[in-house]
Amino acid sequence: MKLTHLILASASVIALTVAPAAAQEKKHAIATFISGGPTGTWFPTATAISELVNKHYDGQPVSTIPGKGAIGNPLAVGSGKADFGLSYGPFLRAIYDGNNPVMPKEGMKNLRTIANVVANTVQISMAGDVPKDIFSQVKNGAKVRIGVGAKGSSNLFGIERIMEMHGTDFKGIEAAGGTVMEGAQEGLLDAYMNRQIDIYTNTVGLLASDLQQATAARDSYLFDMPDEIRDRMVKDWGYTKFDIPAGTYTGQDKPVRALNLPTTIFTSADMDDEIVYLMVKDMAENQDRLISAYSGFKTWKPEDMPDSHPIPTHPGAVKYYKERGWMK
Repeated sequence: MKLTHLILASASVIALTVAPAAAQEKKHAIATFISGGPTGTWFPTATAISELVNKHYDGQPVSTIPGKGAIGNPLAVGSGKADFGLSYGPFLRAIYDGNNPVMPKEGMKNLRTIANVVANTVQISMAGDVPKDIFSQVKNGAKVRIGVGAKGSSNLFGIERIMEMHGTDFKGIEAAGGTVMEGAQEGLLDAYMNRQIDIYTNTVGLLASDLQQATAARDSYLFDMPDEIRDRMVKDWGYTKFDIPAGTYTGQDKPVRALNLPTTIFTSADMDDEIVYLMVKDMAENQDRLISAYSGFKTWKPEDMPDSHPIPTHPGAVKYYKERGWMK
């Protein structure tokens, strides 16, 4: 009897020892996740997601690397120089489509969306004496003094598209005697507060300190974007509609129609379904880990991951979303 107990106990110890190793016997080819600079939010976000996925595989195949930004990252994945990436929806769509200002040559049709994560909001602070329809009046000679962000930034890109949909552009503003000020947000904020410009813009999270300063430092209101402009930005460039809740900023007593710039995780059509499925599953079920990487995930909802994808969704992600009832 003692011998039997000893054998059973030994077998149990062996099983406990072997089980974790067996769970890690699954192999996967090395895969790189191209993100952003180490001091930004994309790098820690990609690192957290990579760590979650690596728990399923032997040898930690997914590694995070610094990226080349919202345009450079899709180009890297599309050309096979990286396997996963982070970008903004409009840039990802532009590079997928091709033959546009972002991607002047043929598009990269092999790109696939995995999930939408934390979005930034296009926010436009107008001085109190600026007419609400000022953008549509530029083509009739109205003068605008506006700060649009740094050259190559997502903010400048979005504001330029919005101006075009109002029948003008930056050159048109200047031709009408207005001012288009480019540069770092700090300098543009100073210019707004010192009345060198009358419209301050930034694409950033709600309650960002610069928008709070802009709306509190001088009589201001947030631009309420017409539905026809929002509809076109969604259709043509992959933005999503968003209403800034009432009371978000000083003097804002009503919701304000705006746009969100979705941050999107993507890969190529060649990536296997299993690892993509595990990636979205791990993200959905480990929000606390994502919050520890970037606090913006506190307001993120996992069920929003499949919403308004700018390009086709990878089938591995589709499988999980359908299992959860988040996609038909």
